[in-house]
Amino acid sequence: MQLLLMLAITTAGSILMGRLVIIGQAEFFPKALLWGWLVVLLLLWLCWYLSDHARTHGLQVQAAALFAIGTAQAFVLDILSTLVYVGLIQPQGLDGSAWHWALYIATTTWAALAFWLLLTRSTQVPGRLILLTGIFAFGAPLIVHFSQAPMYWLPYEEDSAGTDNSLQLTQEKLETQLQLASKQRAAVKPERPGVVDLFSISYAPYGDDEVFLRESSMVNAVIEERFDAAGHMQELVNHPATLETLPWASLENLERAINRAADLMNTEEDLLLIYLTSHGAQNGELAASLWPLEMDMLTPQALNLWLDKAGVKYRVIVVSACYSGSWIAPLQNENTLIMTAADATHTSFGCGSGSELTFFGRALFDEALRNTYSFEEAFQHALPVIRKREQQAGKTDGPSNPQIHVGEKIKPVLQALQHGH
Repeated sequence: MQLLLMLAITTAGSILMGRLVIIGQAEFFPKALLWGWLVVLLLLWLCWYLSDHARTHGLQVQAAALFAIGTAQAFVLDILSTLVYVGLIQPQGLDGSAWHWALYIATTTWAALAFWLLLTRSTQVPGRLILLTGIFAFGAPLIVHFSQAPMYWLPYEEDSAGTDNSLQLTQEKLETQLQLASKQRAAVKPERPGVVDLFSISYAPYGDDEVFLRESSMVNAVIEERFDAAGHMQELVNHPATLETLPWASLENLERAINRAADLMNTEEDLLLIYLTSHGAQNGELAASLWPLEMDMLTPQALNLWLDKAGVKYRVIVVSACYSGSWIAPLQNENTLIMTAADATHTSFGCGSGSELTFFGRALFDEALRNTYSFEEAFQHALPVIRKREQQAGKTDGPSNPQIHVGEKIKPVLQALQHGH
């Protein structure tokens, strides 16, 4: 009962500390309570195994006592690290900085080392069991880190009030939708000889949040205004409100849109810009949703394959999604510019239903790109703006850390595009 009470107290303490590090309103995520118990069971087993081994050598050691003391040690360090974070790291806007990582690594290493020493000194086990204990003591926090433990609290974002996000399918609407993609592709105009044309495809496959619909519309407006791209643009969106006006953001429609652009552009001088906006997963998949329809998720490997098959040489790919930095490695080459809203291990921000635009899309396209024709320059101007807004919004998992890759051979084509405007 004492052990159970200690687990309850430390869990409650972790929930409280998780709330303290979030500025503003937050929502409790109860499913997080179900995470991590396998690690607890493994450490309990280790305490039992070592104490049983110690008893065979005449030492009276209780497994429950070992685990309780180890849990208390880790809990005290957790409290100390939270106080340092709330008192120093967070107020200074140092989330994700070297100082933040130093605090995390130092306290985690300290806790693992303390647990290791506790077990080995209390049980006086031989060398091979000392090594086994060390593997467990340092392996447990590594498992917790790399498995991305869910947070007990999530920043609160208001849902769009009064918005009906249900898809109302009728035969007439379905027939209209099936014609939209063909009509849009047919309306794309051929490239202009001697001019570096920018062809574009925006792809917003997540139909449950209006922010992606708004972002797609904004990006297209900026591209048309800044790069004289009228007639060279295709827009694919999943949302109930666009059922009769825009073609669905399905994988099939995206591949056909790429093929259509490739057929009409001069692949030796023109560029194809693809703007992807949705929720992202750590495995690289781009979330797709339009209930009750089934939508497959886009991966960077599939996109790269379609671009290669279509013969698109010069590519500008923008991915506005969480963990989107994972898209760079599969897509990068000398003919490609890639910009992502986050690195491969962090979330982006501003993608909830209550957001007008994502932080990345707003800073890069709606603001920076309206004042320059250079994508690279716009990206550099957007970085500090995104960082500041994330700090003000209380982003808790560190800065999104947007990424960019610029291939050497696309640079002169981008410069020619700039000089043409």
